[in-house]
Amino acid sequence: MSEARPESARAEDSLLESIHSPEDLKRLPREALPQVCAELRDFLLESVQTTGGHLGSNLGVVEIATALHYVFDFRRDRLVWDVSHQGYPHKVLTGRRGRFPTLRRTGGLCGFTNPSESNYDLFHTGHAGTSISLGLGLATATAHEQVRPHVVSVIGDASLGAGVAFEALNHAGASGERMLVVLNDNEWSISQTVGALARYLTRIRSARVVQRAQQEIHGLLQSIPLIGDKVEDTIAQIREVLRHSIVQGHVFEELGVTYVGPVNGHDVNYLVENLERVRRLEGVVLLHALTQKGMGHPDAPTHPERVHAAKPVAPKAGKLEPAIPKPKAGPSYTKAFADALEAIAEKDLRVHAITAAMPSGTGLTGFAERLPTRFHDVGICEQHAVGLAAGMAKAGLRPVAAIYSTFLQRGYDQVFQEVALQGLPVLFGMDRAGLVGQDGPTHNGVFDVAYLRTLPGFVLCAPRDATDMRRMLEAGLQQAGPVGVRFPRDNCPAEERIEEAERTPMAPGKAEVLLEGPEEGGVCLWGYGAIVNQVLAAADRLRRRGVEVGVVDARYAKPLDEELLARHAQRYKHILTVEEHQRSGGFGSAVLEAWSRLPGTRARVRILGVPDRYVEHMTTREEQLAACGLDAAGIERAAAQLLSVKLV
Repeated sequence: MSEARPESARAEDSLLESIHSPEDLKRLPREALPQVCAELRDFLLESVQTTGGHLGSNLGVVEIATALHYVFDFRRDRLVWDVSHQGYPHKVLTGRRGRFPTLRRTGGLCGFTNPSESNYDLFHTGHAGTSISLGLGLATATAHEQVRPHVVSVIGDASLGAGVAFEALNHAGASGERMLVVLNDNEWSISQTVGALARYLTRIRSARVVQRAQQEIHGLLQSIPLIGDKVEDTIAQIREVLRHSIVQGHVFEELGVTYVGPVNGHDVNYLVENLERVRRLEGVVLLHALTQKGMGHPDAPTHPERVHAAKPVAPKAGKLEPAIPKPKAGPSYTKAFADALEAIAEKDLRVHAITAAMPSGTGLTGFAERLPTRFHDVGICEQHAVGLAAGMAKAGLRPVAAIYSTFLQRGYDQVFQEVALQGLPVLFGMDRAGLVGQDGPTHNGVFDVAYLRTLPGFVLCAPRDATDMRRMLEAGLQQAGPVGVRFPRDNCPAEERIEEAERTPMAPGKAEVLLEGPEEGGVCLWGYGAIVNQVLAAADRLRRRGVEVGVVDARYAKPLDEELLARHAQRYKHILTVEEHQRSGGFGSAVLEAWSRLPGTRARVRILGVPDRYVEHMTTREEQLAACGLDAAGIERAAAQLLSVKLV
């Protein structure tokens, strides 16, 4: 286990402060590594709990990251972190410790590996399960080199359950390429790992007699001068027989992968010894390291999910720039979705909820507790989640697949083939649709309208507040085909402008006029989804300047309210569409396509959306909206420009 530093240790005794690159780490004696790990863990606890960010996963890989950089030379060797949200220790050891006060802040250190930050980061990744595929590609590409670099992929046990990880292992085992897969087994993703593979790993993990015997025999043999290593090579075969007698039918070795472990993932020196041993082996090797998520955090043993991510500490006056002020907020869109779904499911026994390892992230923890037989967590397997939903729908159920917008991209083929092509009534609750602030481009959900709108028979909608969230879910679950409901990582407005009884009935293809503009000419703002609240704020700003504008909550991107659009195309001089989505292929494109079919249109259509680039992480979503011109001020500027109104 990693040992905590004595409280009496002084700053000048710090080993971590002397490490500015992996070369500095390699110059230390092996017996100093436990102190390095203790200091690194202390640093992460203090730093990340101030800035916010992924905490538990990083505390759990401190020894793994330290041992890897001590044994390998990743200036030439290759290192791939799966998801890479657990890459903070790696960042510290590769010279970025001084930038940690900027972690996940505008212009600061990215919360994932990012090649623009360091040559030690090979990929900018944020989705699970891909590290083995990436590693095998690197190993294949470098196999011809006379001195081949070592390739290492670090993957968690939850990510290993992803279909793409097994596809890669299947290919890797057959290819014979040389690479190392480090399995960081802590029994958790964000929530506890689920599925048969998790139970299988538990069988290996629970064979403590094997693990303890391995370490004790290893220690004993190493103490015998001259012959210890030779005897250990022979007795390794006996250890394998012992392990197979307890855990039979080893799935990894059936795939052609050499399995080593399980080993204590918090014993840095034992990890170093094992890494030095396996780096000499040919073919694909899987080193199974047992770790504890949140190691070193006082809440980790009892609440590992709570230490998954830390929220930033409120800045002290005069220390940091104040955050952009936010108006009083209502419930989060996630909570509004979950509460409405629970209420509907209580009345309709056909409604089932599906998530891909994100019960808390999608707000479904309460659903799981209240309706456990109708809740399904499939692990990090979005493709399977969609296929499962299709099967349920075919059998007469009304499944709701709650999947982040950017993660649903992973199941796109199943959305097309198994759901849309079959015309099945699956409802997709697409959380984190839009810009997501600190997580950045790997998690920005700004492509879903484009990748779903082209599928025939799909209904696409987005609520502006909690009331319409419930109404859209109720309407969506009455449809005979697939429905996508998108909503952002934000809070609903605390005050809703229009009472429910006064709202336009909720039905596909029916928009709602919120503000009437001038009788003739001028501009009408057509907003889609939660961004409508920014549109209303922009309209208020313009009206205070004496400029009347119309405002429409489109509500549905498909089918579009073409009847209302036809009237507005005759009445207004300009129609400005506003969406928290890429301009290409989104809601505005749908309006333009419909507009092009209208006879004798007067209005010109302009699209306001996310520009054609990957929007980098920023401290808040509000900053990203402002940077894209999608906040109230930006929308006001765009409308004023169309009207040739000067803003002072």
